Amino acid sequence: MKMYLFGGAELGFSQVEPLKKLIKEIIIKENPKQILHIPFARLVPSEDDLREGWTPGWFKELMIDTNIEILDGGNEEDILKAKSPAIFINGGHGRFDLINALKNNPSLMKYIKNTSLIVSESAGSMAMGQCLRRNRAGEGNEIIDGVGLLKDTIIEPHYTERHSEQLLLDEMKASKMSFGIGIDCVTALVLDPKEFPNKWEKLGPGNVYVING
Repeated sequence: MKMYLFGGAELGFSQVEPLKKLIKEIIIKENPKQILHIPFARLVPSEDDLREGWTPGWFKELMIDTNIEILDGGNEEDILKAKSPAIFINGGHGRFDLINALKNNPSLMKYIKNTSLIVSESAGSMAMGQCLRRNRAGEGNEIIDGVGLLKDTIIEPHYTERHSEQLLLDEMKASKMSFGIGIDCVTALVLDPKEFPNKWEKLGPGNVYVING
């Protein structure tokens, strides 16, 4: 399995379009026949999201000029069309909604755990760890179970942009995870979960931080 875990885009800093461009470039490079889009972290975009370009249907519009079939993970008919699809998981404020939707749909979870390619951003990247923070920073420190593709790991996107260095250390301590990952905006951690933490790469202009607790 190959994973591109992006750190998201900070609103108000002209980062959304560069992030979209990089996501599209990566997907075209990997050239899957199908992508199953997991949308649940941003089903209802905020006004700020809409202003920045996170509109409903943005991912399908982004990929419209490719020959890749885009399937909606929130649509049962689309899920039935999936045949070993690649996975794209968008970010947003609804990381708890994302986890609940996946736990309540074994078919989606099966596709995620058995795919050969995952591209995710922000909350979608957080969900790939064994644990993640449930709420936004400053709104409580409850830790919940993630999808668990990266064992013994917890992930913070928007890492240096939101000065989350101490937050990640606190989360590692609270969750008893051995590894913490901080990913800057418009930047991806590229890895095979079977080879992490011994082997990984960075893609994009920011930095990736891997903390061994």
